[in-house]
Amino acid sequence: MAEGLAGHTIFSLANRRRLEHWTWMPPGHPGRDLPVVVLLHGVRDAGGFVWWEKGAADRTAARLVAAGELPPFCLVMAGDTGAELGSGYCDWVDGTTAAETYLVGELLPWIDAELPVPSDRHVAGLSMGGYGALLLALRNPGTFDSASATSGFFDPQRLFQYVPDARRRMWGDDDALMAAHDITSLVSDPARRTGLRLALDCGTEDPLLDASRGFHAHLDRLGVAHGYVERPGGHDWGYWRGRLADHLRFHLGAHGDLAAPALAGSEVTRT
Repeated sequence: MAEGLAGHTIFSLANRRRLEHWTWMPPGHPGRDLPVVVLLHGVRDAGGFVWWEKGAADRTAARLVAAGELPPFCLVMAGDTGAELGSGYCDWVDGTTAAETYLVGELLPWIDAELPVPSDRHVAGLSMGGYGALLLALRNPGTFDSASATSGFFDPQRLFQYVPDARRRMWGDDDALMAAHDITSLVSDPARRTGLRLALDCGTEDPLLDASRGFHAHLDRLGVAHGYVERPGGHDWGYWRGRLADHLRFHLGAHGDLAAPALAGSEVTRT
């Protein structure tokens, strides 16, 4: 556990419960504006704490700042409200959870009020959190400056590979509402992606590799510049721990293996 890690609880009016999140900031920072990176977790994880407990996010951030690779910044490790085995970072029509409202309408205002952060914000996530990162950024244009996914999926129905099928509880019988949570459809709207930098990666042994390759190809067809790499590894914390540093570099330093945009017709970076 790195110095500068702290836990916080806020009361979510949208969810009628207390919800916990974690932050990391460089100890002794002078209190000036800091950029913020929000990290989102995957299915079955109990909350944002897994990013430091299993993912060593605080230690990775501390190392990059101490080495001068990145400027001082703030990490916010958020939960998805703990609904069922995974909320999909959506507001469910049956009222089970209002995860999107919590994150965008309650947690981000808390960050603005309580932390020394400027207007620029970034969001990253793993697996379901990768879906959530791009979902929140594209459904709320102008909220984030960049979004990235590691081992993500992009079709909302892919969530039910990992958790019991709850699509009727999430979206009812409204196909249009489900489509409004389809990242492939959302990113096709230029107004939603204006000013938003995108990146994704996946392990070559990950069962979601086809999803990443498909979304990468979709972005190429749209002519959307984005970072994309494939690296050895599976759908596990060993891979995600190893990839976090390059996601942080992408968001904050415009360098690392995700920084060079993959343009239409480009080669995929693989090792």
